[in-house]
Amino acid sequence: MDYHDFLADHPRTYLGRGLPDKRRLALTFDDGPGRATPALLSLLAELEVAATFFCVGEAARAQPALIERILREGHEIGNHSLSHADARGFGVQDWIDREIHPAAAALCEAGLSEMPRLFRPAYGEIAPGQVDALGRLGYTVVGWSVDPRDWLEPEAPGYVSCVVESVLARIHPGAIVLLHDGDDELGRARHGIVEIVRRLVPALRGQGYGFARVGEFLPAQAVQARVEA
Repeated sequence: MDYHDFLADHPRTYLGRGLPDKRRLALTFDDGPGRATPALLSLLAELEVAATFFCVGEAARAQPALIERILREGHEIGNHSLSHADARGFGVQDWIDREIHPAAAALCEAGLSEMPRLFRPAYGEIAPGQVDALGRLGYTVVGWSVDPRDWLEPEAPGYVSCVVESVLARIHPGAIVLLHDGDDELGRARHGIVEIVRRLVPALRGQGYGFARVGEFLPAQAVQARVEA
């Protein structure tokens, strides 16, 4: 999908990056919670970094204690659909009924105190009509501006260094960085994410960057509108 088009056509509903006025960025983690999530949370606490986790409803149901821990440790949670299904395979209302509402309910059952207000589509694929429907429900659809493809060939030599270098080469003020902590599609843990973050955070701080949760990039008026919705 063309995120630039979404930024132009859905300025109130879609967020692909923060404003470039401060050297802040958001680390985001998709597909979890997974087996790598506990170690990642421990590292983020050690590094004093708050992040945003886009969680799959089925994974939240399987590991509610991790959802509670993510929230307790000061991170933010967004909806990443119930089953990580490709939105292109659904009509708008069918997708809302089968993937969006059940995922939100699962996250609330696992500890979220109110319905999630951030959504990221599985595989980054979503149609304009689906974006409009999410906007009517009070969601902001969150994309990304830095994708190091950390899901690709995690067993390859130099994988961690390659991902870190890819982020550092593309980083910019207001960046939303796409990473993954959930188990992959073959059920394997993504343990490499811990070492990636261990190397990445000090390097970014060395360039003068601070860290924010995605919600901190939303315009204040948009946050208020969603609170009142």
